Amino acid sequence: MQERHMEIKSYDFDIIELIKEGWQRIEGVKGVFVSAFAIYVVAAIIVQTGLSLIFPSPADNPDFANQTIVTILSYPVLMPLLTGMIMMAIRHVRGESIVFQDVFGYYGMTWTLALAALLIYVMTVTGLLFFILPGIYLSVAYIFTLPLIADKGIGVWEAMELSRKMVTQHWFKVFGLMILLSLGLMAGFVTFGIGLIWAVPLMLIALYGLLYPIMFE
Repeated sequence: MQERHMEIKSYDFDIIELIKEGWQRIEGVKGVFVSAFAIYVVAAIIVQTGLSLIFPSPADNPDFANQTIVTILSYPVLMPLLTGMIMMAIRHVRGESIVFQDVFGYYGMTWTLALAALLIYVMTVTGLLFFILPGIYLSVAYIFTLPLIADKGIGVWEAMELSRKMVTQHWFKVFGLMILLSLGLMAGFVTFGIGLIWAVPLMLIALYGLLYPIMFE
């Protein structure tokens, strides 16, 4: 795939209005997103449980090295699925039809997506271990790396830097949006998972389906 170079542009958004529009756009596609999310969760449980048997980390004596190995080795399986869900949200807002099987559509980019996730992990964990605040900053700043790679065909580092530079313009707004959407996910879990029917598609559509094109299109 030929790499494309993206320009930095100015943008702005209203958190509440974005969530309101996201709520309107989940109508009719909740089942598709929840099915895709269920596939991701099952895959994560199977892969990470299997890897944890090979690289054990007891709960009473956590082994950071083994936990890191398990996390990194799960990327080739999980990152294409995560990218699939993100791209479903973007395509839905673009007016394209989506089905839950679309979550499997990015395994052709497995190693590129896994490399991106690895670099993000290294940069973020390094920031958290040594300075804390830079790690928090980067964990938010890199959230659009995967869709930029999948959608725009740009390289891993360029996607990371473009995501970081664009998010930095309104980092606190993006962080605030993520916090509100994460609270929705938490509410979904504490309602025995029932609330996830709304919380999962809302998070994907608001954060990626709506905010991504404001930044990058």
